[in-house]
Amino acid sequence: MRTLVSALVSGLALATPAAATEPFHTANFPDHTIVSLSLVGNLTAASGEYDYDVYISLSTASTDGYGSYSDPSRHKASVRCHAPEAVAVRGVSYPIPTATGGGDWKDDLWRAVCKPPVS
Repeated sequence: MRTLVSALVSGLALATPAAATEPFHTANFPDHTIVSLSLVGNLTAASGEYDYDVYISLSTASTDGYGSYSDPSRHKASVRCHAPEAVAVRGVSYPIPTATGGGDWKDDLWRAVCKPPVS
């Protein structure tokens, strides 16, 4: 479990601290740990290849009451909403399978940014 959380943190570029908002992705693990990723900011992308530069916060909680952690950093990713749909983290572009629904955090991030809910 700790390896997965470390991989999530190290897989995202560090930026500045921010408060978290509603999670766009939550993962539950057998050891009662819940990892949540929240979108805490977005800007028009600095690169013409992407639509948005976004910032993500990471937090963990334990369902058995043994603690929680909120990463004080913000982690940067870039999102391309148009074809070919992608999320880029630390210079690596990950294609988003919009037709299949996906399910990992990058797919959920793309949906949160590119497919906002309609009220």
